[in-house]
Amino acid sequence: MKKLFYLFIMIIGLAFTGCEPMEDIHEEIDAELTEGVAGTVDYVLTEEDYETLELPFGNFNSVEDAGALIPSLLTNQFPVWGEGSLVNVSFNLYDPIRVEEYTVTSSDYNELDLPGDYFSNTFEIFEFLEMLYPQTENGDYVELTYNILADEIQYEIDGDDFDLIGDELGAEYPSPASSAANFSNFDRREGNDAYWSNDMILEAINVVLPDNFDGVEGQTYRVSYSVYDGSPGTENMTVQFNGNAYVAVGGASYEISADDFDLIGEELGDTYPEPASSAAQYSNFDRRESDDAYWSNEMILEALNIVLTENFPAAVEGDRFEVTYLIYDGSAGTEMMAVVLQNGEYVVDDEASVSTIEETKVYAYANGDWDVPFTLDSEDYTEMGQSYPNFDNEDEAIYKLEIFLGSEFPYAEEGDFVALAYDFFSGSTNTRYANFVFEDGNWNYIPSVTEQTIQFGHDGEGWEPDNTIAYTLTDADFEFIGDALIDVYPGPADSAGYYGNFDRRPGNENYWSEEMLLEAFNLFLDELDPNAEEGQRYVVSYDVYTGSAGVESMSLIKEDGAWVINE
Repeated sequence: MKKLFYLFIMIIGLAFTGCEPMEDIHEEIDAELTEGVAGTVDYVLTEEDYETLELPFGNFNSVEDAGALIPSLLTNQFPVWGEGSLVNVSFNLYDPIRVEEYTVTSSDYNELDLPGDYFSNTFEIFEFLEMLYPQTENGDYVELTYNILADEIQYEIDGDDFDLIGDELGAEYPSPASSAANFSNFDRREGNDAYWSNDMILEAINVVLPDNFDGVEGQTYRVSYSVYDGSPGTENMTVQFNGNAYVAVGGASYEISADDFDLIGEELGDTYPEPASSAAQYSNFDRRESDDAYWSNEMILEALNIVLTENFPAAVEGDRFEVTYLIYDGSAGTEMMAVVLQNGEYVVDDEASVSTIEETKVYAYANGDWDVPFTLDSEDYTEMGQSYPNFDNEDEAIYKLEIFLGSEFPYAEEGDFVALAYDFFSGSTNTRYANFVFEDGNWNYIPSVTEQTIQFGHDGEGWEPDNTIAYTLTDADFEFIGDALIDVYPGPADSAGYYGNFDRRPGNENYWSEEMLLEAFNLFLDELDPNAEEGQRYVVSYDVYTGSAGVESMSLIKEDGAWVINE
C-alpha cells in the first residue's frame, strides 16, 4: 500500500513538472516533420524495390527511366528527409550494345573537303567518324553507309566462261561463238569469220560477269582474256557496272608492281629519301600525313610518271591509264589515279569517271580509335571447338571468347579494350557484337546489365537527380588558393595557406568575405575539375576561424562557364 502511495505522488509530480517540456519536444518533432531533416546515405535497390516499380526483370532500360522512377521510391524510403538531403542510389541498368545507323550526306563529304561525294580510303572514313562523334566511349558502334572509291576487281575469263559464251551468243554470232568455245579465246583477226570486235567482247563480258558476281553499282572490273591474232596473246578491258549492265570505262588499267616500287625507290631516293625508301621496302605508298614516309597526291603522280614512262615507252599524246597501287594509312588498302599523257607528261585525268560504290559497314570505337570490330573467321570457330562457323548459345560463346582473346592477344595490357563481332545462329545466322576489357590478367566480358549510380537530392519539395559533388578542402588546396591569390589579397591569402583555414572574423586584416571565397573557389574548381559541364554542382566544405575553429560550406553551380553560388 505504501508503494502505491509513492507511485501516485510521482505521477502527480510528473504531471505538474513535465507538461511544458513535452510540448516543446512535440513542437520540435512536428517542425522536423514539416521542414524535413537532412541526411546523406548510399542505397542499393532491392528485388522488392524493382517489384514496387513494376520492373519484373530487375533493371531499368535507361538512365532517364531510373531518374524518373526512383524519386517515388525515395519518398517512401526516407519520409522525413528534406531539402539538402542526398542519396547515392545504385541500380541495375540494361545497356545492350546499340548500333547507330548513319548515312553520309553530300554536305558531310564537303565538310571534309573531299574531291567528290565519296571516300578514297579508310583513313578518310575514320577521320569522318571522329568529326561526327567528337565525344565517344569504348564500345560505341555505328553502321555507316557511304560511297567509297571502288577497288578494281581482277577477273580472267577461263575455259568454262568461253563455253558459256559459246552457248549464250551462238545464235547471234555463230562462227565467233563456236570459235571461242572451241579454242578458249577471242579471234582478233579482222578479216576472219570468227572475228571478235571490242563491242562483241563487251557483250561476252556481260554474259560472264553476271554469272560470277552480284552486280554492285559503280564497281569496276579489269577483265583479261586470251586472244588469237595470228599468235596467242592476252588483252584486257576495264568495265563498270552501271546498275543495269557492264560498260567499258576509262583508259588502260595498270597496277603498280613490287618491281615498280623498287624503281620508284631508286629514282626518287634523293628527292624524297624517307618516302622512297618506305615505298621500295613495303611496296606501297604511306598515306599517313603525320609520318615521315608520307606520300602526297603530287608525289604519287611524280612516281607514276616514272613507272608509266618506263613500261609504256610508245605511249602517245592523249593516252589514258587508270593506275592502281597499294597504300598504307594505318591499315593496308588500294587507291587508283586516272592519268592522261599531255605534252609529254602524265597529269591527272580530270575527265575520267571516278568509280565509286555504296558500302555499308559497322565500325566500333576502341582504345581511342575507330576501326572495324575484331571479326572471327572460320578457323577461329574451329579453334574454339565449334562444328560450324558460328555460336548457338550465348553463354558458351562468351566463355570461349574470353579464353580465345587470351591466346589472340598474349601481350594485352591492363585496360585494353576489344570490340568483337561474331556469327550467331538462331533459326538463321546473324552478326552479334560483344565488348571485352583486359583486367587483372584476364579478358572479361562487359555484360549488358551493369550497375549504375545516380545521386538524388531533395530540393525541399521532392527528390530529383542531383549531380552535386561534396568536396572538403585539404591543406594542399588551401596552399593552392593562397599561392593563386597572394598578389590580390596578400594577408588573407598568406593566412589561408599557412593555417589551412579561412579567417572569417569581420574587421580582421585576414578576413575572407563571401565574395573573396567565391573568387577563390572559381580558381580552385577550374583547377580541380577543368572539364566540368554546365550545371555541375559542388558543395565545398572548408575549415574556418571565427575566434575558434569551425567548418563552413558553400554550394556552387557552374553557369555560363563560371562558378556561382547555388541559391
